[in-house]
Amino acid sequence: MYLAVSGTCYWCMEAIFNALKGVSNVEQGFLVTEDRKHVEAVLFRIDEEEISLEDVIRVHLDSHACTSNHSFRESYPSAVYPTNTAHIDKCSKALESAASDYVKPVVTQVAPMVAFYPTPARQQNYFWRNPAKPFCRRVIAPKMDVLKELYPQLLSRNAFAYLSGETA
Repeated sequence: MYLAVSGTCYWCMEAIFNALKGVSNVEQGFLVTEDRKHVEAVLFRIDEEEISLEDVIRVHLDSHACTSNHSFRESYPSAVYPTNTAHIDKCSKALESAASDYVKPVVTQVAPMVAFYPTPARQQNYFWRNPAKPFCRRVIAPKMDVLKELYPQLLSRNAFAYLSGETA
């Protein structure tokens, strides 16, 4: 199953989903919504034999301010976009289940996508290629620390080792 998500910057989302086992083909780029808005998003493949859709959505919710309709929500909508409209109901049920963990209402929505345009190859895999860059250290690394704290069992072996400070 392929899925796209938006909610925060695509460099952050790309790093997070690249770290999960059962998630592959992660690409950052711009997604076109039904109302023709272009939003930063990541598109990826989920192997549901390795990771559940609900876990993927739960990680997504915990990776950004999913209960806030802040001033940047227009540019960074909190959403899940199944690439196949037949998966909308499945994604809605998984979102409803994951959202039940929160006290405040979750603003994340499930919506169809119109198109996805990946960023150039030189921008792909940004965090994992540039972990020492200021943006990566200041913005992405703290999100990765939260991911490791909340979901160590969902991390790939390499991501867990890197985030634990282990070297090969």
